[in-house]
Amino acid sequence: MLLRKRAWDIVREEFPKLREDDSLAEAMRKLSSCVGPDGGGGAGCLCALVYDERDMLRGALSVWDTVRFMEDSLLRSGSLRGIEEDGFDRIYRNACKVAGSTKVRDVMDRDMTQVAPDDPLLVVLESFVKKGRSYAVVTEAGKVLGVIMINDVFREISGEIISRA
Repeated sequence: MLLRKRAWDIVREEFPKLREDDSLAEAMRKLSSCVGPDGGGGAGCLCALVYDERDMLRGALSVWDTVRFMEDSLLRSGSLRGIEEDGFDRIYRNACKVAGSTKVRDVMDRDMTQVAPDDPLLVVLESFVKKGRSYAVVTEAGKVLGVIMINDVFREISGEIISRA
């Protein structure tokens, strides 16, 4: 199954799009609409693709990238263990302000996992593992066709296992 199915079989053609100069807060808004309860366009897509002003793909920003950014911002002042609630609230407010003024270009992943539409799912899975990413961008001749999330590959693998059990 992982050799028969191809990236084009499970590619998501709907995904959030960002500009390099968007704020991280705007990026979180768009990603949140995909992972929220109502799902929005690109439901379940945990990354957004980042384009420049000429509509050239420049990178990707995943939910993990935003969470890591917030963690780094919160831990700049050291460990949060034993800190009083009002102290944490102050640190958290400041981290949120920093996120609001940080540009996507400063946080995005420029070394995205890219696969071809005819790559077998086994190659897609290998790409996730090699780069430690939970998404891959499907491109052909420099054109973005969509994205594949790790949960898309998991759905294919688990479906096969469940049907054989």
